Amino acid sequence: MSKEKIGFQALVKVIGEQFFKEHENNAVFSYGEEVRGLFCFLGINLHPSNELNGLSASIDDWDIYASCYVTETQVIMDKCRLP
Repeated sequence: MSKEKIGFQALVKVIGEQFFKEHENNAVFSYGEEVRGLFCFLGINLHPSNELNGLSASIDDWDIYASCYVTETQVIMDKCRLP
């Protein structure tokens, strides 16, 4: 399984699979290589009609989010704002 998929699945699990399914149309997943490993971010906007959040939004612009680093051997959770 790819690091991107491992990171995505870990973030969905932390946020809650049912909660994610209910809001997946207002969610953004992104990732990129960093020194610590592959950085993965999943953000959910609970008020999509009021704001347009995208990849350029800062972490505090998201109502719900979770982030992690995926290394060769583990997933290291980072900042989260959970439901």
